[in-house]
Amino acid sequence: MRKWPVWSKAALIVLLLVVVGVALPHRPVTEAQGGGSISYGSKVLGRISADLPEVMYSFNGTAGDLIQVQVRNWVGTLDPQVTLLAPDGQTIAESTRSPFAIESQNAALALFLPQTGVYTLLVSAENGTNGQFMLTLQGRGPVIVTPLLYNQGLDVVVPLNPQPQYFSFETADCPTVFTVTNLSEGQPFTFPFTVKVRNPQGGLIALLYGGDAVEDRLVLPARSGRYEVEVSSEDPQQQGVIHLLLTCADQAPGCVGTGATGAAGAGVAGACPPCFSEDFGGELCDAFDVTATHEGDSTFSFAWPAVEGADWYIFSIVDAWGALLLDSPVILEGETSHLYALQPADFGRGPFTAHVQAGTEAGGLLCTDETQFSFEGPLPECSITVGVDIVPTEERMAVVGWTPAPGAAAYTIHLYAVDSGGGLIGIRVFIVPGDANSYHLTTFPGDYSQFRVEVRAYSQATGGGAFGDLPQGYLCGGSADFGFGPDRSQL
Repeated sequence: MRKWPVWSKAALIVLLLVVVGVALPHRPVTEAQGGGSISYGSKVLGRISADLPEVMYSFNGTAGDLIQVQVRNWVGTLDPQVTLLAPDGQTIAESTRSPFAIESQNAALALFLPQTGVYTLLVSAENGTNGQFMLTLQGRGPVIVTPLLYNQGLDVVVPLNPQPQYFSFETADCPTVFTVTNLSEGQPFTFPFTVKVRNPQGGLIALLYGGDAVEDRLVLPARSGRYEVEVSSEDPQQQGVIHLLLTCADQAPGCVGTGATGAAGAGVAGACPPCFSEDFGGELCDAFDVTATHEGDSTFSFAWPAVEGADWYIFSIVDAWGALLLDSPVILEGETSHLYALQPADFGRGPFTAHVQAGTEAGGLLCTDETQFSFEGPLPECSITVGVDIVPTEERMAVVGWTPAPGAAAYTIHLYAVDSGGGLIGIRVFIVPGDANSYHLTTFPGDYSQFRVEVRAYSQATGGGAFGDLPQGYLCGGSADFGFGPDRSQL
């Protein structure tokens, strides 16, 4: 029998699954069947078959809108996939298998829209499947957002029948701890709040539930962008107060159950109690041990025994401060081993801890284990010089170029806006093949004049990210700052 300590994390579905909205080269859509024009709030039925492998829908979107798309099998054996094309025809997001979905085969996509215009959704199938599907499009315009500041706690009152309350924060140059403390009484033990956390692209990375715990923590990498927090209640007939606190890792308070308090310069706060009681999993998990083996260079192999009844395993790595390595989370269906190559930029963040969770399609968590490992070895010689040329056109346009990195199989291009305080705001991530050395950029929000572009080289074009579709094996990177004048000339 599982016992949940009231001072610990009770929501099993919290997973730092970072899904990057990726922009790929222009994709033709001539084979897609026209599904028609839809709008926010639409639910439509469609069909995928051998004769009609893609169905295309269009909708009007405004820059800054948060859209949420879900495609589920309706009749047949369809394994759906959905792709989002920007008004200029660029692919800017592709669906994932959300760990928060009730049905694991649902295709989900969420994104803050980068520009105003007509967007296109392409629904297709994976693994040669076919059948009917239901597509749901939800959209939300700008909302009133309260900024969260470092080391300034905020009490949030959640009334009966609440409307969502929104908050945001920009991660500083330190591993960041976001703490939610719940000291209100409720059912079954504490107030059953809900907190959703979205990454800079709009993807849901954490879903925190109250009711069983008094504290939840989320650790985020330094300078990883702007995050949005949505606070509401799982039970509209209960009310309560939660406390939100944003700190650097070395200033995080001690866990509620420890009574310790962190202080500036005092190092990382004392370890929190484990998320599960000692008898979690019982005999089923007695032999569930994760092992790590250094295979050479920066590559490690991880292995664990199969768990009876497990449908999937979630693998992830955190650094010595508890911050997630963004390209490490992956959902493995039936596999009991995994290879991962540390990025050289992360070598100094060790020792590392690899986590593996075993669970079922019904959403139950069966077993969990972790193992520590470290990298010892020289950094590979690699450097990238990045330059930017402004294209004199009516619209903002720039060409980023870079020196090739030996052994690069793919590059990622990270575009940021620079705010008035010097902070970075993530705009878009692009992926280009390893033989490229330039890329045209056209996505520049009009509210900003200063930008930064970072180019990162990877030794493998795929295998990274939550679903193995992102580059991995970081080699090196470079960056350049640039800006636009009033006449769109280069600053």
